[in-house]
Amino acid sequence: MMTARDTGRLGSRARAAVAAVLAAGLGACETTLSPPEPDASDVREASEAAVDVLDSGERLVGTWRLARVERYDQTGAPLSELMHPTIGLAPALGFVMFDGERMALVMQEEAAASGTDGGPAPDDALSAVERYTSHFGPYAVNEAQGFVSQQLAGSLNPRLTGGRLEPFYEFDNDRLVLVPGRQCPDSYVTDRGCAYGTTGIQLRNVWERLPLSTELGEEGRRFLGFWEIDRIERRTLDGAEIPTEQFAAGYLIYTPSGYMAVHLMRPDRRLYQGPRPTALEAHAALGSYASYFGPFSVNADEGIVVHHRAGHLSPDSIGVDAPRAFEFRDDQLILRPPVSTVDGQDVRTSVFWNRLSTLDPDAEQG
Repeated sequence: MMTARDTGRLGSRARAAVAAVLAAGLGACETTLSPPEPDASDVREASEAAVDVLDSGERLVGTWRLARVERYDQTGAPLSELMHPTIGLAPALGFVMFDGERMALVMQEEAAASGTDGGPAPDDALSAVERYTSHFGPYAVNEAQGFVSQQLAGSLNPRLTGGRLEPFYEFDNDRLVLVPGRQCPDSYVTDRGCAYGTTGIQLRNVWERLPLSTELGEEGRRFLGFWEIDRIERRTLDGAEIPTEQFAAGYLIYTPSGYMAVHLMRPDRRLYQGPRPTALEAHAALGSYASYFGPFSVNADEGIVVHHRAGHLSPDSIGVDAPRAFEFRDDQLILRPPVSTVDGQDVRTSVFWNRLSTLDPDAEQG
């Protein structure tokens, strides 16, 4: 149930931190909002929290899976499932990952494969994009006011890249609650967010901490941490290099829970003209961003890591395993997918990732 403190926050988040309307990740729109000024109870609670062995930043580190989404109106009362069923009710699979300096979030509502060849049609692309949330970048924790400030190095929604998200957070035993800005039904969405006089809908996303995996092995532990895209190389089988379009930003994450996620963004992406994409804008977004997530396993003898894709921005790829040959060079990881055919010739691709951080399962709090 929403607390009195939560209800007070609903009425105080009225100033926009950046002029952007963002996809909420569960089929709605949301405005990035500034945190409220702390009241006396906030300051007192922050002081009491300072005596804890672990501060909030340390407690966040780890992998969290979406457990449920709670929906409230502006007074803090739970919303009936009959009210605005397109916002926060669809079953979704999601993960949020923290390493102490960087974070990444991915969520996907239940999605059906298009069953078409040659890429999705614009309408299919719109459905895929609106059912998927992906963003990544560095973050900082404001313990006094109880929010996480994430600078978006990249986002599936091109209007958000370079902006900030500032959800409130709280801990409930082994669960993390993230409270984003209010959302509003489509008919009330404007370029500035919810229309004047619209109270909006408050979601509380409840995440459960995942336990450490017991199946990683020594070779699997070498993958753990956050990696940043360096470059992609493509060569023919006789070694001739092929000019290759590069990504502007991207994270690859392997966690001690045995899960992975990838987020990749092209440069010079087409911005949405409105708060929600058109079918053609969604199609462009789908072609300029790549993301999937799921468990991973390592076959050390064969030098293969397999990404078991439980979620994928392109629904046709959900459940399709992605094997990658791997090589470690100092603080760099090189992944090589199977040979593919491009324009009638066989091509070998190498994806180079630079290490940003290491996640130590022996040190991670669970």
